[in-house]
Amino acid sequence: MSYKQSTLRSRLYAFYEENKEKGKSFVWHHFRAEGAARATIYRLMGQIDKGLSLSRKKGSGRKPIFNTPKKRSQVARKFNHKKGVSLRKVAKSLNCSKSTIQNMLKMRKNPILCYKRTKRPDRTPIQRLVARPKCRHLYFKFREHQFIIDDESYFTLSNANLSGNDIFYSNNRNITANDVKYYDKAKYEPKLLVWVAISPAGISDFYIVPSKMAINQEIYLEECLKKRLLPFINKHHRGGKYVFWPDMASSHYANTVQNWLIETNIPFISKSENVANVPEIRSIEDLWSYLKRQVYQDGWQAKNLEQLKKKITKCIRDIDLKVVQRLAESTIRRIDFVRRYGVK
Repeated sequence: MSYKQSTLRSRLYAFYEENKEKGKSFVWHHFRAEGAARATIYRLMGQIDKGLSLSRKKGSGRKPIFNTPKKRSQVARKFNHKKGVSLRKVAKSLNCSKSTIQNMLKMRKNPILCYKRTKRPDRTPIQRLVARPKCRHLYFKFREHQFIIDDESYFTLSNANLSGNDIFYSNNRNITANDVKYYDKAKYEPKLLVWVAISPAGISDFYIVPSKMAINQEIYLEECLKKRLLPFINKHHRGGKYVFWPDMASSHYANTVQNWLIETNIPFISKSENVANVPEIRSIEDLWSYLKRQVYQDGWQAKNLEQLKKKITKCIRDIDLKVVQRLAESTIRRIDFVRRYGVK
């Protein structure tokens, strides 16, 4: 018996006992105004007149035919802690409706709910094993430092897979324009490679190049580090405690690059200290998601690489500096989280 039903029974008993002299019609009108059913009101008053209890007897009411504790346990075993299970197929195998299965899962003491699977990097057992001790080393060695993180990412002419751009609305999709229903995807779509560095002080100048021009050690050293990273450090981190954190790309740890960093007195995280395949601790990864949402918002699509470059340039220059600073400041907390709990 629901809380609403038990409350109605107790209130009606008390009200009827106090107002018996006014008649059943008076009581009926009072509770009818609250939305109670006519037959229910008269039936309960009849029980009171006969001296019967208004409490519902245990086991009374219609017996469940399908939705029994045994069946609920059977359905739970098919779903709990499992992936790829179809509600329709299970309902068909048990000769019931899909909604019945959904209700059976929700009616449990600990309801079985549906969750979206989360992506994670394809880490090897060794990478999962060493992530925690390496983050422990980084945390205690550099927790008083400001992290300067650099990275590259690719931008295509369109990004229809971006959340929000992969859907459209229509009351009749048969008459919806084709450029709304479909997006063009070339087999080898042209794209731009964008490099940038961030720190709690802000964001560096950026480097944009067509993706066919790979960032090898010469380009990385001359265009990224010498022309953009060094001026950024001299402007915002001169005399401060900071550490440069490149990713594990081979060009980033080439001998010429490491020798230049040492000669220029830029402290950096060595390759042996770096954590492989744990992008969640590198806050710049979230910056790319934020920037791509700005570039491709409202389903925007570039006609050529030059137009795409102008849009990326505008979005980087208009980016909220506080967003960048908050992301960069979260780096040490991300490292600390993996130090404490490891990776999945």
